[in-house]
Amino acid sequence: MNRLNTSRAPRPPAVLPGPDRRRDNRRPVHSRAVLTVIDGLLAGSVFEILVRDLSFSGVSFLLKEQLGVGSNCQLQILEPGRPPQTHLCEVTRSRQLSTGRYEMALQFRKRM
Repeated sequence: MNRLNTSRAPRPPAVLPGPDRRRDNRRPVHSRAVLTVIDGLLAGSVFEILVRDLSFSGVSFLLKEQLGVGSNCQLQILEPGRPPQTHLCEVTRSRQLSTGRYEMALQFRKRM
C-alpha cells in the first residue's frame, strides 16, 4: 500500500515560473570548444570545454575554474561537419554547483 508522506515539503517545480530572460532559444549541443581568457585574473589561460547549449547570442558550459562576470574571452567552437566559429565573448554567469564545478555562460559580442 502506498502512503503519501505529508511531512515532506513539496518539491519545487523543474522550471521556475515567470518569463524566460533568454533572448534566444537555446539548443542542446555537445560540441568541443577552445576558450581563451583575454582579461581578468586568469588572462592568457586556455581551456578545452564541452559546450552544453548554444543560441544565437551565447553558450553555456561547465568549468573547474571560476571566471569573473564581465571578463572577456575568445571562444572557438568546433562542431563536427562545420568550419570552426570564433567569437569574442563576455562572461555573463558564473555559478558554483554542488559538484564544485562552475556553470558558466558567455554572451557573444563579436564574430571573428
